[in-house]
Amino acid sequence: MHRHFGFHRFPEEEFKPEEKRPEGFINGIKYWINKNRQTAIKSAKTYIRLLRYARPYWYLALIVLILSGITSFTSILPTQVTGVAINKIWEAGSEKIQSDTPNRAIEPRNTSPRGGGSKTLTIEPIINKVTDYVANRWMPNRNRFIVTFVVLAMSFLFFYLLENAISVSNSFIMTKLGNTLTFDMRNHAYSHLQNLSLRFFEDRRTGDLMSRIVNDIDSLQDVIVGPVIWFITDMLRLFWILYLCIKWDWQLTVLSLLVTPLLIFATVSFGIFMRKRFRLLREKIGDLNAVIQDNISGIRIIKGFAREDYELNRFKKINNENRKIQVKVSYLNTAFHPLIGLLMQAGSLIVLLFGGIKVLRQEMAPGMFIVFFPYVNMLYGPIMGVSRFFNFIIRALASVDRVFEILDTKPEVADKEDAIDLKSIRGEVEFRNVSFSYVEGIEVLKNVSFKVYPGQMVAFVGPSGAGKTTAINMVSRFYDPTSGDIFVDGYNLKDIKQRSLRNQMGIVLQDPFLFNDTVKANIAYGKIGATDEEIISAAKAANAHDFIMELPKGYETIVGERGVKLSGGQKQRVSIARAILANPRILILDEATSSVDTETEMLIQTAIQRLVKDRTTFVIAHRLSTVHSADIIVVLENGRVVETGKHSELIKNDGLYSRLYKIQFRSALESPEEREFEEANEREFAMAKTDMFDLNTVSTNKWQNNN
Repeated sequence: MHRHFGFHRFPEEEFKPEEKRPEGFINGIKYWINKNRQTAIKSAKTYIRLLRYARPYWYLALIVLILSGITSFTSILPTQVTGVAINKIWEAGSEKIQSDTPNRAIEPRNTSPRGGGSKTLTIEPIINKVTDYVANRWMPNRNRFIVTFVVLAMSFLFFYLLENAISVSNSFIMTKLGNTLTFDMRNHAYSHLQNLSLRFFEDRRTGDLMSRIVNDIDSLQDVIVGPVIWFITDMLRLFWILYLCIKWDWQLTVLSLLVTPLLIFATVSFGIFMRKRFRLLREKIGDLNAVIQDNISGIRIIKGFAREDYELNRFKKINNENRKIQVKVSYLNTAFHPLIGLLMQAGSLIVLLFGGIKVLRQEMAPGMFIVFFPYVNMLYGPIMGVSRFFNFIIRALASVDRVFEILDTKPEVADKEDAIDLKSIRGEVEFRNVSFSYVEGIEVLKNVSFKVYPGQMVAFVGPSGAGKTTAINMVSRFYDPTSGDIFVDGYNLKDIKQRSLRNQMGIVLQDPFLFNDTVKANIAYGKIGATDEEIISAAKAANAHDFIMELPKGYETIVGERGVKLSGGQKQRVSIARAILANPRILILDEATSSVDTETEMLIQTAIQRLVKDRTTFVIAHRLSTVHSADIIVVLENGRVVETGKHSELIKNDGLYSRLYKIQFRSALESPEEREFEEANEREFAMAKTDMFDLNTVSTNKWQNNN
């Protein structure tokens, strides 16, 4: 009856009133600090939860971490090699260097800075020892400086190759780790999606769900583990550089770090500011996917009503909103990075000014100054890495939140922990005072009670919106009753595992759904691993074999998305064949013959009569001629059971069933032309009534949801 409709938002998407900022400067600062602190705590918790996906692959993360630790040290050494080279050139002074000069023929000048002779580059003593070894063993008659520069050149090459080898190895492992983690996360999300209740999918846009499972998870590939590894690597590099800079000249180091608080403050504030923009960007991408999915799925309706221009304009509008947000985010990033670069250059200028003065005063060796200057920029790198790590998390959270919103959604219909697994059922079904509401306060079923014994056929009859389809859905436990209970073989449905129940059910829906696969695969869906003989037998029982053989490739013909290449009657018969192949104990036929012609309906009814033997069958049919043989006819009106009994009994009662039957019987006595005209009018009236009902329901539900 009153069908629940309208797209619901996830909990995080619910509209919330905008917080009112307190007045006053001090109160405003406190408000800003508290709000950002809460955001940081929430972000940290979410990211820690995300990192749990890396737990099974800790060994890969450990290897990457070790390699990154080595890289953090080796990456700062080539700069020192350059510094040593500058010092050696300074030592040579204006002396003439000749290749035939005896070893150590030139005594190098003492170039240590005044008052700081012990301050040397970390790698310089090692270079000197290696130079001594090479000079004595392999190049005894070569100039000392020539030998030194050979060693420096080989050292520079060695460190370069080592750093790149580690970097390549790290990239390979990180690529594998990132793809594996997104693979696991997507499987987890999809598995959870499959277990959610039917109402979840009815209330949400397919395109947006697809965007969350595909696009949002894809965007996490490089941020699940990468930022943590980069953060630790940056911290190690920061430790080495800071240690060396303080050791060499703590005063210059402190001066160079004066801009650091501004860098961190600016980056963190910008990251918090951008989080909402990134979230909005992901949502707009989801909206865009939803529109595309709706348009492609409804292309027949769009073309049938010549609404191509209308849909194009609707698409352009949403696409333009997406473009505006993309441009705004790009503008903000483009404007922010030069500001950060300016702050970093300010620190470099301080080193250039005061460091240059120290060199002129001979308080710092030229080589050390050459090393110190790029080290300052390298020092800002790890400091910025902390901010970059935070920004990566902020950006990732825009996608993570959307994925976790799915994972945090609990199924409305869930198995109990101690639910039983029914291996086989007889098919006894009982409704005891069952009531149900899609929307609180609007009952679709009202105190429905009846009992069906194994092998009986039950037919639900009544006007549109009476609750027939809802009652069928309750048998399959797509929904749980608001009150009352449903029993199968004496077991409450809530005490039975859903999978074990549905494994013994066959369903044929009013709007048959076929997968974009072969006819054979669609029929075999009723029994995974079915033989060709079983598939053909089921198709023959559903009167589908003949038309299947006329298809271009027979049973191997691809039916298209939702079976678009088949007619309505053909799709229905394939769907019936699928249910027949499942060989269920409980069979549900929801308007199963509504899309077939009279001749085919008779053939299918004959097949169904054979199929339903010794099986409990629930049938919904507007054509009352199809329910003559039903053991029980349940007549529903406004969600209530107004009559039950067999066909002959209900005719005698002269109630609602009798009136509905007489209307159809009267039209059957009319001439074919009159009957056809009358049936067309009745169909149009039923459709109009349904449409009016659905529109009223949408309005009612929308009002309910907003209030």
